[in-house]
Amino acid sequence: MKELRIATFARGSTTKQTSKGKAKKASLNRKTSAREISLEDDLPLQKDSIREFINSQPELSKGIKWIMTDLEYIEAGVSAFHTHVSKRKGLNQAFDDAKAGLYDILVIYKLDRFGRRSVESLNHALKFLKHCRIWVVDKKREFTNNGDADEILNFIEFWSARKSSVDTQIRVTDAMQLIHKEGYWTGGNPPFGYINHPELSNMLQVVPHEAETVREIYKMYTTDGFGMLKIAGILNEQNIKTKSGNDWNSGIIRKILRNTVYKGYLSYGKTKTTDGEFGSYQKYTKDGEESVSGKYWSEYDIVGEETWAKAQKIRHSRVKTNSLFGGKTPSKSQTGQGLLVGLLKCECGSNMTRGSSRDWLNHKRTEKGELYGTYRCLKRIKAGAAACGASKGQYKCADLDATVIKTVKDYMQNMVTADMLCEIKKKSAQTAQVLAEKLKSAKQEIEHWTKVKNKSNDELRKFLIGEASEFNREQLTELYEEAVRELERATRAYSQLQASTKSKTLDEASLMKLKRLIDDWNGIFSNATIEIKRRMIAAVVSEIRLNGTDVDVEIAFDYAGYIDSVP
Repeated sequence: MKELRIATFARGSTTKQTSKGKAKKASLNRKTSAREISLEDDLPLQKDSIREFINSQPELSKGIKWIMTDLEYIEAGVSAFHTHVSKRKGLNQAFDDAKAGLYDILVIYKLDRFGRRSVESLNHALKFLKHCRIWVVDKKREFTNNGDADEILNFIEFWSARKSSVDTQIRVTDAMQLIHKEGYWTGGNPPFGYINHPELSNMLQVVPHEAETVREIYKMYTTDGFGMLKIAGILNEQNIKTKSGNDWNSGIIRKILRNTVYKGYLSYGKTKTTDGEFGSYQKYTKDGEESVSGKYWSEYDIVGEETWAKAQKIRHSRVKTNSLFGGKTPSKSQTGQGLLVGLLKCECGSNMTRGSSRDWLNHKRTEKGELYGTYRCLKRIKAGAAACGASKGQYKCADLDATVIKTVKDYMQNMVTADMLCEIKKKSAQTAQVLAEKLKSAKQEIEHWTKVKNKSNDELRKFLIGEASEFNREQLTELYEEAVRELERATRAYSQLQASTKSKTLDEASLMKLKRLIDDWNGIFSNATIEIKRRMIAAVVSEIRLNGTDVDVEIAFDYAGYIDSVP
């Protein structure tokens, strides 16, 4: 009789599905469970079902005996919808062990334990099939991918798992919005100045000393004329901490200044879930996108309607339209003049920004000299000299600019004498090869979605002409629509890669242009605008680190970026 080694995999989206989570819930409810709970045992229901299934020996009639191993892979409190497979430690360990040949069959409770991210999760499951077999307990069958019928069925199953997560998310969001519209707190971490009410659910309670800090923030902003960065620095110097015990920054101040709760109105939807390359994340919404409840709570009102409205007027007046970035960006007239802003790092590791200063011309300090530019440490501005710790936190722009320009000029001159174009040509060829592989992968994705679209369309035609189909019509319709959308996305991604290939690789004509631009670097730079000079330096330098009087310029020549930097 043939013997095969068995490993198991179990996953729970929340800790409530674990024994530890159930024990915690019982503790919070002040109730003692009649059923004994082992704190060492995670996801007991899934594990019990898996063990039962393995003990039933489903392949014994074929002369195959399953032998249980010690390999148990557990993921407790891991969302397969919000978490990218690259961050799934348990699943990745199971895959590595399968590649190493440590087991023959992986048994899972449900196929959606692999993930709820449709194509991504399906592709990961198919990778396992190259190294081991997979059996699914709730289906009481083996997961296979043999032929077109299997391919469509598997895709529908993973796609349905994703849709189930999306539907759950929508239901929860709708429920939260209903509570919000009625004017009640929907739960979660309360804003600075409040705590969750100790006796009443869906209510907040003001924290007096935090409320006083909120009033001081609004006073500094609306009356004293201080900016968000300066307010954060003052609070840090006073050793006042945020609700989480951290230092203040301009982002936290901005959230306080725009939150309607401080004038007595709760708001909902300040963040929205956004899908990223490595899972979903919360993105802060723009002004006016959140929903504000119509119910006024006098007990929540800390600053009053008039002060809050004044803060919004000031906030909007300090933002101007910037066509370069296609939207609204803060007005930073001094930063725009800084040749090295974005590259310059203080000794403490913080970024440097541009400011201006004047020197006293006499010991009585009655007369100042001419205005000159300075680079200043952002951490020192926000949290004080002690937080920065550097021996020097301010440098004259003219001195640093001259040092960096000389370093870049010498580097470009060395490139001319050393004939570095041959090396650049080699790197360009390597880049072209990497992009070609990405284009190949993108083309395969287009082919995949084209295949899904065509197959689902073929199955839908069977319904139209009255033929039988093994698939559900509603699911096929939604699958077809999903394939159309994904095909459009994949096609756009392919086009972007094609454009990137043109911009990041050099043909002979581009190489000749690059040679001319390197030969004439000094002349081009001398006659360029501030913005072009910044781009020219950024194409050659990746970072500039300061250490007292020492300046360390790190060279990383982006030749394609350099060509683009010069009109």
